[in-house]
Amino acid sequence: NLIDSIWGAERPPIPHNPFRVHPLEYAGMSLAEKVAKVREEMKSKGASMAVFCTLDDVAYLLNIRCMGDVDTCPVGIAYATISNDDVRLYCDRRKVESPEVREHLSDVKIKPYEDIVEDLRKYTNDGSDNKKVWIDKSRSNLALVSAVHKKSIINSQNAITAMKACKNKQELEGMRKAHEVDGAAMAHFISWLEDRVVVQGKSVSEVEID
Repeated sequence: NLIDSIWGAERPPIPHNPFRVHPLEYAGMSLAEKVAKVREEMKSKGASMAVFCTLDDVAYLLNIRCMGDVDTCPVGIAYATISNDDVRLYCDRRKVESPEVREHLSDVKIKPYEDIVEDLRKYTNDGSDNKKVWIDKSRSNLALVSAVHKKSIINSQNAITAMKACKNKQELEGMRKAHEVDGAAMAHFISWLEDRVVVQGKSVSEVEID
């Protein structure tokens, strides 16, 4: 990353706000069920490992959420991988210190955030035909793609994308409740805007509205 040399020592550290468990009553599918489904898709793809690079994929897959890492979006800075042998979450360990999260991720191996590049490199360094890594290059960064041996890459839309698109009953109900809250917030905003502009006759900037 060429920007790193510009930041130097002044670059802000990677956020390490804690993860929280996304309850099954809202997720509708357990972590174990999601992992099993991904492994089924891996088998059909001929992949021995799947890499999840985007924060929303990681949050969805592991049923975890986080506040503070990204403004207005409940996701945490992390990567995840699933192989035939294990599930790994790459993140700052301070994000998984709570007993509830540790219990929830008891079957997940926690690794330092920066270890993923070297782990991928070691996994496919010999270009073995039985080591196939499923990674969506269009949703990955160059470091991860470059770490995987070219012979080992399966470049395709990952399994989570389709899983997120097809909502289960609990997710659908959650969406309905979210729209109720959002609708109330929008009505409150429109009322405020009308009072401000029409009744009080004041001008409002885009920044103030935002």
